[in-house]
Amino acid sequence: MLVLGIETATPTCAVALWQDGRLLAESRIKAKNLHGEIISGLIEQLFKQARRQFDDLSGVAVSRGPGSFTGLRIGMAVGKAIAFARSLPMVGIHTLDGIAGNIAPLTERLVVTLPSRKGEVFAAPYRHLDGEYQREGEIVALTIEAFQGWASGVRTIAGPGIKSLQDAGVTQKYYLPEHYWEVGAASIARLGARRILAGEIDDLARLEPDYVKPFFTTAVPKTDFEST
Repeated sequence: MLVLGIETATPTCAVALWQDGRLLAESRIKAKNLHGEIISGLIEQLFKQARRQFDDLSGVAVSRGPGSFTGLRIGMAVGKAIAFARSLPMVGIHTLDGIAGNIAPLTERLVVTLPSRKGEVFAAPYRHLDGEYQREGEIVALTIEAFQGWASGVRTIAGPGIKSLQDAGVTQKYYLPEHYWEVGAASIARLGARRILAGEIDDLARLEPDYVKPFFTTAVPKTDFEST
């Protein structure tokens, strides 16, 4: 099974090919606001690098959010175009799950973050199980102030949202360096292949980006962190 992974939720535009349990090739460029101009060329180069043809493709996996409104729309449109044209199955993988899927086991629990609007972050908790990080709860949108209470029981933070937290003066956390969690498409393709093999196919007509709309409330979402 050959699966194309597409990641466009952040300033990094990335594509990857995953086949039968291994990464064949990956291409990524960090170029904010240029995804629409470069993604087609990246995909074409990817297939040449992997020495594969579009006719070999078995499915498509795309990062579905949260993340950049425009970036997500571009990735979703390209993925759908390929899937529709070739009658291929397609799945959406949440952006934070894709980032967590790139991280080697370093600690039992961690939080993956993405920047949202000014003063806010997207976040989700993960636990290391069966050789990989698996999400324990919902992806939420939080103000920086709310994040500190929500993540009070976990020390390790990963993902592009780190800068927002550091700029806001959030301390007493261990921020993983970017080379541990660098955004890419390999895990999107890998997780997508797993879902396709399991028959967990998304409806192409209904699959849309998940922007995880921000909320403003004094209530803090429950997590398991307080019990550890």
